[in-house]
Amino acid sequence: MNDIADQFVDRGYDTISKNLDRLIAKEKLTTDQKKDILGRIRKSTRLEDMKNADFIVEAAIEKEDVKVEIFKKLDGLCKPGVILASNTSSIPLPELPVQPRGLNWSSGCIS
Repeated sequence: MNDIADQFVDRGYDTISKNLDRLIAKEKLTTDQKKDILGRIRKSTRLEDMKNADFIVEAAIEKEDVKVEIFKKLDGLCKPGVILASNTSSIPLPELPVQPRGLNWSSGCIS
């Protein structure tokens, strides 16, 4: 998990933790499973730390220049075969410097 400041990374991590707690309350997840999931999340504010990731979902602000810059950096940093994805809802993916997959989290589909 990567963001521009520790406070944003921590807020995202805490949100994931709370969402997992809701699943535990519904008995759809165990506390051991939560611990395992959270243990796989690496927190960082350095984009360079993403270089060994297998799957990256970009979720930056909906500004094309910001997303383009992120994808340019990731394209130069990441290992071959990495899956780059974007959660953009308003920027056409062909406008980005690499061809990421589009993810629509609200409806759960991958385009």
